[in-house]
Amino acid sequence: MKLSTTLLSTVTTLLLLTGCGPTSNLTYKNEQLSIQRSDQNLQLSGQMVKQNRENFSILFLTQSLLRLDDGSMVMYEDARTDLQYQFDPPTTTLISEVFDAKSVYRVYTNNFLYAYQLLLQNNRVLNVIVSQSYEQELQMVYGMSTKKMDSMLRKLDDNAQPAYYKNAINLSNESNPIISNWTTVKINFYPLVIPLRRFGGR
Repeated sequence: MKLSTTLLSTVTTLLLLTGCGPTSNLTYKNEQLSIQRSDQNLQLSGQMVKQNRENFSILFLTQSLLRLDDGSMVMYEDARTDLQYQFDPPTTTLISEVFDAKSVYRVYTNNFLYAYQLLLQNNRVLNVIVSQSYEQELQMVYGMSTKKMDSMLRKLDDNAQPAYYKNAINLSNESNPIISNWTTVKINFYPLVIPLRRFGGR
């Protein structure tokens, strides 16, 4: 009984600490792309043009192509692991693997919100904004121009610095807007996803 009470107290404390701490969110719902960083929130209207769903058994992926109000196109991806699994690599490594990037340049990071410029295998640059506040979830939006990404980041944080590469992939000009490359081999054998680490386990 004493052990159960102690464990409950510990879990409750951890939940309170994580619940009160600063975090970020990147969601798409009701035709609104929302990016939240602490108490700052950016909302962009986006009409879904098409959607693709993938089930990798231990990872579930939703890819939504959005047309924003200014006419530009972006891809929103929501990746969630099975409840018994979690993502393993740090966010930067995970993103590098998913896009098969040659190089990764971190433009911005704050409260689990990240912005990257990726140099792809074809030497083209891709802009990506990522939120990963939890080990079992990852959301990202990519394909916006550098000017657009800079504007988005400045609206969230006055101190955000502009990205270096100005010429980046524009999804409006791409025959295939899905640039990420999630595969069973990467997920299971790289691995991007591993069994959930149990509290107090080894």
